[in-house]
Order: sequence, then structure tokens, then C-alpha cells
Amino acid sequence: MELRQLEYFIHVCKSGSFTKAKEELGVTQPTLSQQIRVLEDEYNIQLFDRVSRGVEVTEAGKILLNKGNAIMNLLEEARNEIDGRNNKSRETISIGCCPAELEYLAPYFMRFHQKYPNILLKIIDAEDAENKVLKQRVDIGITAYPVSDISVISTHLYRQEMALLIHSEHPLADKSSISFRSLKQMKSIMFREQNKSLIDMYCFSCGFTLKSIIETSSTSVLIHWVRHGLGAALIPTSLLESLRDDSLRIVKLEGHIPCWDISLVYLNSVTTKLTSRIFIQEMESYVREAEVNLSCSGN
Repeated sequence: MELRQLEYFIHVCKSGSFTKAKEELGVTQPTLSQQIRVLEDEYNIQLFDRVSRGVEVTEAGKILLNKGNAIMNLLEEARNEIDGRNNKSRETISIGCCPAELEYLAPYFMRFHQKYPNILLKIIDAEDAENKVLKQRVDIGITAYPVSDISVISTHLYRQEMALLIHSEHPLADKSSISFRSLKQMKSIMFREQNKSLIDMYCFSCGFTLKSIIETSSTSVLIHWVRHGLGAALIPTSLLESLRDDSLRIVKLEGHIPCWDISLVYLNSVTTKLTSRIFIQEMESYVREAEVNLSCSGN
């Protein structure tokens, strides 16, 4: 008896029909019937009785079904145990990422996982990504801060700029852009906690202080509030590129625009493991592709 024949037999038992079983298995009716006959000839028994609605398992067939299910379950257990050992031995890449960039980079991390399912990504919130790389607590860092240690390689990935998100009925809804200084006149402004120090610094350099009505770590919360007409939100443009909502408008900022550069950092070492090098190459490729797509879209 072959496992294939046992599998065919179990499918016919479960479906109660040769026709349904062949569709589930993706085989022809003659092939299925022939394999069942081989099984019956081997045991010199009849496994099914023909009935008006299909087939019924004979008493002898029920014995084979019971033992056959036990065999299949044992094989599945063996397969799961083997997979478990493989998963334990698979390589892990630890990535220290500044929290403000996690939302933007989430699609990339997902795409990397789909392309390399056997590489486990361990992503850690890290404002001090360079320090964690130096102490080898993470393999790779993603940071908005410049690198200060010569033993760390820094590769520029992309630049983040802020834009204003407003409701379609907002007084500025007909504007495509405004100066950053114009924000001084706005009373209902909101922004993410992660961007507070950057915005405060730019406001100080322009000679004013921007008081917010809400500060949150969640971009979705800010968008929700704007959608309900509760104010305007300063949000990184990268998080607004895919936003499609007729009730919202995006107003670009001119002049002194709050921005920061995001870099990939890792130790300058010949012993950098292969999986880390793969991640670095894929990351750089992903960012270049995103820039090309953005350029082609005319934004």
C-alpha cells in the first residue's frame, strides 16, 4: 500500500462520493477508481458499498479508515516536529528602529518576511540605535541621528518632511502649500509625540512656539481627529502618500520645513553575517524603488 492510495481512500470516505473526492484531490475519476481497486485487491476486501447518494464505507473499510487516520496523524506530528527544529535553527536579524519610522517601514518588513520566510526579524524600538549597534545588542540600526563613531557605517536611506493634513472644509483646503511660519496663526494643531522635539526646534528658529491641542504616538488617531474636523495635523509626508480620502486635504509646507534624514547603521566588520548583508541590500533596494515610484507618480 502506498500513502497516496491511503490518502485517496480517506478522501472518498470523508466526502462520501468519488466525484467530490476527485475534485478535492485534483485527479481524474479513472485514476481515483483504479487506486481504490488496487487497495481492495491488496486486502482482498470491498471498501465501499454503492448507494444512491454515492458510496458508504463497509465494516472492513471502517477498520482501514481508523488505522489510516492514525497513520496520517503520526506523519503530521513528525512533520510538525521537524518544522519546529528547523524554525529553532533559523537565523534571526535584530533591528533597532527609531519608533517614529516603524509605521512607514512596516510594509517593507512584511515584504522582506515574505521573500525570506526563514529569516526571523526581531524589531526593537530604539531611539539610540547607534549605541545598541556598538554594544552589539542589535545587528542593524535605523536612526534619525547622525553617527558619531567611526566603527559604525551609516548609509542614508531617505529624508522625511512634514506636511499639514486638514479637513476638506478647512479654511486652507484650497491651498496647495503654505509657509511653515503660517502655522503660528493656527490654534488647532496636532502632531505625533515622536516629532515634538523636531517641531519645537523649527518653531524656535522661526521665532514662535506652536501649542498643540493633542499629542499622540498614533498617526491613525491624528487622521481620525482631522477627519472629524477637530484641527490640522503635522504628519510626515511618507505616511500621507497612500492616503486616499475625499474628506481630507494635504497642504505642503514651504520655506523652513521640518525634516530629518533616516539612515541604516551597522558595525564596520568583515564578520557581518550573511543575513544582515541581505537585509541591508534589500532595504536599500526597497527605498530606491519607493523613490522611483514616488517620482513616477508626480509627487
